[in-house]
Amino acid sequence: MHNPFVSRLLVAIQFSMIGLLLWQAPWFADSWIGRLVQTAGVLVGLWAVAAMRRFNIVPDPRPDCRLVCHGPYRWVRHPMYLALLLVFTPPVVEHPEPIALAAWAVLVIDLIVKLLYEERLLRRRLDGYADYCRRSHRLIPFLW
Repeated sequence: MHNPFVSRLLVAIQFSMIGLLLWQAPWFADSWIGRLVQTAGVLVGLWAVAAMRRFNIVPDPRPDCRLVCHGPYRWVRHPMYLALLLVFTPPVVEHPEPIALAAWAVLVIDLIVKLLYEERLLRRRLDGYADYCRRSHRLIPFLW
């Protein structure tokens, strides 16, 4: 069931946690592996935006939405959420301060709730979405 308040609340939590992470944790990883993971996150995010050709922050499907199954969407239904996790996880892992860990945990939970909510809306809206779900992973390629 679509609820605009829930959609906006999920986005508000997401951006609040990103802001808190940018304030409390380093922006860039110290290690080369961490920087590589962050770079992969930026590239996955850009690839997802290019494949979708539209950007919608709220989880509500647009009236003219269509099913995108190419680019990173071929393997992962939520590559932009994956990109956020790839960008923000390395600095938090390398500098596990309590506030940053809490903000990261809330961000992860929020993204999971948001993607489950979005998937319910997309199943109702798009023909073929259930089949697409059977052949792709939610968030992490080859795992979930």
